[in-house]
Order: sequence, then C-alpha cells, then structure tokens
Amino acid sequence: MAGDRLEKNSVERTLCIPLWCRALAVEKLPQILPDTDAVRILKEMGQTKPPTPFYRMECACLAGAIRQYDFAKEIGWYLERHPDATVVELGAGLSCLRNQMKNTKNPWYSLDLPDVIACRKKYIRPAANEKNLACDLTDHSWFEKIPFDPGKGAIFYAAGVLHYFSLGEAKSLVTDMAAQFPGAVFVFDTISRKELKEGNGQVSSTGNDTKITFYLNDAEKTLPLWSDRLVNTVQRSYLEGYPVKGVSYNWFTKLYIRSKRDKFFMVHTEFRKEPGEAGESSS
Repeated sequence: MAGDRLEKNSVERTLCIPLWCRALAVEKLPQILPDTDAVRILKEMGQTKPPTPFYRMECACLAGAIRQYDFAKEIGWYLERHPDATVVELGAGLSCLRNQMKNTKNPWYSLDLPDVIACRKKYIRPAANEKNLACDLTDHSWFEKIPFDPGKGAIFYAAGVLHYFSLGEAKSLVTDMAAQFPGAVFVFDTISRKELKEGNGQVSSTGNDTKITFYLNDAEKTLPLWSDRLVNTVQRSYLEGYPVKGVSYNWFTKLYIRSKRDKFFMVHTEFRKEPGEAGESSS
C-alpha cells in the first residue's frame, strides 16, 4: 500500500465496500445506528462515489448498516452481564462501532493486517482505552496481546472476515480461541453455500479479485462438531434476526430480504468455561 491507497485485489481493499454502505445508510436508513464516521472518512479519503450504482440502493445500505446494528446488539447484551468486559474486533477495517455505540468505558481492541491498521490510524483516533493491533489473524500469536480476565469476560466479533478464510483456517481460529479465552463469546457473520457465487460476483463488481471461500449452512450443528468447547451456538438471520424499531423498507428491499433469508447469517457462539460446564445462553 502506498500512503493510504489500498492495493487492487487485496483483502484490505474490500473494507471500502461496507464503508460505502454505512455512509449512504446515514441518509437512507438513519434509524439503523447511523455511522457519521463513515461519511467523514470517505470524504477525507477523497472518495466521491461508490464502486457501483448498486451501493446507492436502499437494500445495499441496509446490508451494510444492519451488520453494525447486529453486532451492537450482541455486544450490548454481553456488556449488560459483563460490564467490565474487553471488546475485540477481528478485521476491524475502518469500523467505528465503538463510536456508534457511544462506548467510552470498556477496553476495546481493533485487529487487522498492517496496511489496514496504518490506514485506520490515519482516519480514526483511538480513545484512551482503545488499541489497534496489527496482525495476521491466522497467526494466533495475537492471542497473547489480548489481556484476558475470565472474571470480567470478553466478547470477540468479526464482520465480513471469515468469508476470506479457508475452512481449515476458520476452524483453527475458532477452536484455538475457545481454548485460549474460556467463558468468552464470539460473534461473526457468514453466508451459506448458495451465496458464494453471488457474493463473489458482488466483490468482483468493485474491481477486486479477492474470493470468498468460507461458508456455513448450519452453524448450530457444525460448530459443536468442531470442538466441545463451543457451546450455546445460535444462528440468526443477518437481515431480520435483530429487529429494528421504526424502520420500513421499500418493496425492492423487502424482496431482497426475502431472497437472503437462507443465505446471510449472524452466528453467536460461546467458549465453555471449564470442561463439562456450559457457558451463558444468548439473549
């Protein structure tokens, strides 16, 4: 990356896709956790138009904004039970979810590849108890850089990250995290096998040849097979699993939502505290 220009065909460049969705949703769907930081960042980057006209459509704005909303709900539920917990975002990109949630209390770690962290540092000023960590998520040495107190807890989340992992990389990451952080929670989004072709077509339309490779059709059945440390796994609809009050969609967006019911998911899984002891159930 030269300066703050993300190289073509890099995974890092895909971070601009949700950034545009969230920025345009500020005007089109302000009821869904408006991300004014996304608007500011794009302006400072000199980005004047989204990659394709699709991003101006309400359904595209929804796809970007609702993911932040979903994670905010999960984090909020967890912090109600663990008010002093650490929050860790895997593959943070240019997310400002902490600002959207107006959270100034909890330790918050933002992890991503070195080029992305360099870009993040330029556009997002961290709070006093917020830290950026440059790392490769597939190299699990980053585990040691996360202070973890089982009594206080931790919630990890990953937005649009596992998409670009192989099955082996995803399984290794999740199971090793479960062993390292007993009692913590991990929330991530994923797609079904049906969505692979369409999802890759969407990424390709932005001029990026990075491929989505990971999917889960049924996390509630699959994750417990990966490890007995993964408990209380819940899979919800990405677009409908966390209802938003006071919002209505146009007819095309409603069709879009129906078309993605068996393709877009949010997954909540908990890391068993001790062998034979279940974690806390999801809200």
